[in-house]
Amino acid sequence: MKRSSYIAASVTFAMVLSLSGCKSREKIDLTGIHTQEETTASGKETLAAPDAAKTTEGSAESKEAEKESETKKGSDSSLALSVRSKIATEKNGKISIEYPILSNLKDKNSEETVNALIKDAATRILTDYEVDSAIDTVSVTCNIVSLDRSKAVLTFEGSLMKNGASYPVNVFYTCTVDLNKEVLLGLSDYADPYTMAGYILSDDCVLEKPSDSKEALEYLKTQDINTLWGILKEADFTSETDSRFPESFSYENQGNIYISVPVPHALGDYVIVRFTPDTK
Repeated sequence: MKRSSYIAASVTFAMVLSLSGCKSREKIDLTGIHTQEETTASGKETLAAPDAAKTTEGSAESKEAEKESETKKGSDSSLALSVRSKIATEKNGKISIEYPILSNLKDKNSEETVNALIKDAATRILTDYEVDSAIDTVSVTCNIVSLDRSKAVLTFEGSLMKNGASYPVNVFYTCTVDLNKEVLLGLSDYADPYTMAGYILSDDCVLEKPSDSKEALEYLKTQDINTLWGILKEADFTSETDSRFPESFSYENQGNIYISVPVPHALGDYVIVRFTPDTK
């Protein structure tokens, strides 16, 4: 840019010398030429800079817009593939039981069946324990342990107080639904009940809840393996479960198997053991 101005000035200076040496010609004011040349050169640079900035800015804005668009597409796609849930509550007198209602399943026609299975499992405590909503009290909350396109794993926890009872009973039960087959799953679908009975009676047994109860562990070791095996064989609500409320419940999460086992009220009414397979 300096070189261009220098050349322009040199040419102007030469012209002045030439014109001043020729007395037959009138003097010409050339200051405007020099000023115009500099302005023109400077103007070219000024115009180029905004164009480049606009191009860079436009490119950045375009990339940001594309990124936002891709993020939105990914979010919309994820939302479209995700099973959705909302918590509903069964209320009647002194009864309050939470349960989820699922939607956006792969098969829209299965939603009614699946949600009926879940609600029946959640409220089954009312029929199996012959609860009278006018005088008995039931309070149960629901936790969605895991939920994907193929399976829903739910746990229910709370208390039951029958009229005339000395104290409320702590309750814990679970519900695992195969969303594709529209059936309830149980312990026998992912573990061998007899093997689990042996594990519960062994020194390797790990308590998930309560995690530090030596008394509960000692109590479990006093149980007969065949009696415990019988309880675990009938664990969970499944498509084959009869009308009797199971004594034990289980669920699977991130490769671990969790099993509730009945214990005396003084120990909490139930404990939950955690089993981690060697293949995890």
